[in-house]
Amino acid sequence: MHLLHTTTKKLEEFVNPPDYAILSHRWREEEVLFADIHQEHAKGMKGYAKIEGCCAQARRDGYQYVWIDTCCIDKNSSAALAEGINSMFAWYENAQVCYVYLDDVTDNGDSETESVFANSEWFTRGWTLQELIAPTSLFFFDSCWREIGSKNSLAGLLSSITRVHANVLTRVNAGSDKLVATRESFSVATKMSWAAGRKTTRPEDRAYSLMGLFKVHMPVIYGEGEHKAFFRLQLEIIRTSHDQSIFAWCGPGGGGYKTGTWPFAPYPDYFAKSGNIEDVPSDQWIGYSQKFISPDAPRLDFSATNDGLDISLPLRPFVGEPNEFIALLSCRRRVSDGEYHNIGIRLRRSVAKAERYERIDYHTLEDIVDTPKEFRVKRIHISFPLPSDSIDIIPFFNTSTSLFIRHVGVEEHGFSVIHMETAPSCNLQMQNSDFVLLMRRPTPSPQPSQDLKCPHHLPWTADSSWLASFTYHNSTTKEQFIVTMGVSWVRDGGPWLRITSEKPPANQLSRLKIDWTSYLLKAGKKVTASVKNGGHASAGKKRSMMFDRYSVNITVYGDL
Repeated sequence: MHLLHTTTKKLEEFVNPPDYAILSHRWREEEVLFADIHQEHAKGMKGYAKIEGCCAQARRDGYQYVWIDTCCIDKNSSAALAEGINSMFAWYENAQVCYVYLDDVTDNGDSETESVFANSEWFTRGWTLQELIAPTSLFFFDSCWREIGSKNSLAGLLSSITRVHANVLTRVNAGSDKLVATRESFSVATKMSWAAGRKTTRPEDRAYSLMGLFKVHMPVIYGEGEHKAFFRLQLEIIRTSHDQSIFAWCGPGGGGYKTGTWPFAPYPDYFAKSGNIEDVPSDQWIGYSQKFISPDAPRLDFSATNDGLDISLPLRPFVGEPNEFIALLSCRRRVSDGEYHNIGIRLRRSVAKAERYERIDYHTLEDIVDTPKEFRVKRIHISFPLPSDSIDIIPFFNTSTSLFIRHVGVEEHGFSVIHMETAPSCNLQMQNSDFVLLMRRPTPSPQPSQDLKCPHHLPWTADSSWLASFTYHNSTTKEQFIVTMGVSWVRDGGPWLRITSEKPPANQLSRLKIDWTSYLLKAGKKVTASVKNGGHASAGKKRSMMFDRYSVNITVYGDL
């Protein structure tokens, strides 16, 4: 952990850090970064005044060190960035004091100050949620570094602005100075509701900024997209939690959503109406179930598979709809003091005479107020389609394709990957300097209404799919190239590769297999990309049933 000395303005690295203050703020133009802080030009950057103000306040409070995210994390190092993101909550929680600097608020001591404070951009950002919750001691300052108030003194106002319960802010009933008790006393759905509506500069950060709140860790993969990052976050949460309120979400709109969807929320915003949903503790749920539903103790475990969710739930059929059911979750909505409604979601049997279901009518949660006697507990599987940028998901059948991407001579010639984008149907895994790209082919129903769009605007069609793009950059020569890869699904098709200096246009999907391509670099160097079949089925042979495996070599040639 790097800390900034408040007097010398020099970074020092610690394994066991001393007492320190920490800054929470909004990023603006010309922030002083890790590479700038020791340079003379840093003092002329716009962000330096903020650093000086933070250090001055820390010195007045008796601290020799501060932590400021702009200059204390080397964001050019993927390892340092990943460590920082996974450690961020702990760093704020372990700080002796947190200073929240609101550069868009000026405290003039008049009646409008509270309104200006409540409308600060700081309250709309994703990362600032954990920066509000984690520290034990936190103080707000205006643009002139005048103190506005503390988290404790402003708890009521902060709760009304952020929807975070005042007990979390004041540590009431926490039992210690740390957040453990109060963080665990609120359901997954409630904590997700605090994040609804917040924004981040990078879409994946909406998920990454919540890791500390849920006490989970996961790899940081910029380019995977918000949807996949949030899905991975939910998978990490359910590894150690029985809290079924994670399924108590509902989307915008209402009526007519009979298309099946998966059990996990696509974005934090889908928990916006779940702030009053509480988890039912395991012992209470077992007692309730045995008393009102079945004498057999219900299974509390549930797990995600590569095709959906295995879970035991009480089901009740809809009248007149033999294949549609209400599934009772082990959570409840607090309607008023002492009054609760059980919560259910709507399911539809997706395979005849099998315990396989899909969620429907995702726009609503069912408040169960009548007798639960009509429910019957079943061990079921809730399947889910592939991730998509839209919740209105069409039926798919799937083929799996695996590409092992190996780099040869890339690092030796000074190139490194600075940006990655993958299609929603892909999962990217890293193995040292190499990648493994796993893809499940989506094929639409016979009459798709329109082409689906991938993140960087290359289209998806029934004949060809874009899989991923990797941007390589040489920091010395400033040279870069982009390797784009996809799969052609026509007979005798297969993976296709393209190397360009910029992102290819939106109409450049290949319907032919392209297993070798090259691109000329400066000084007589050249980069090539090649692919070889290395799996169970060659292109075009039983592609809808087999798992295709390919090896991709990205090679840079030339004198070192």
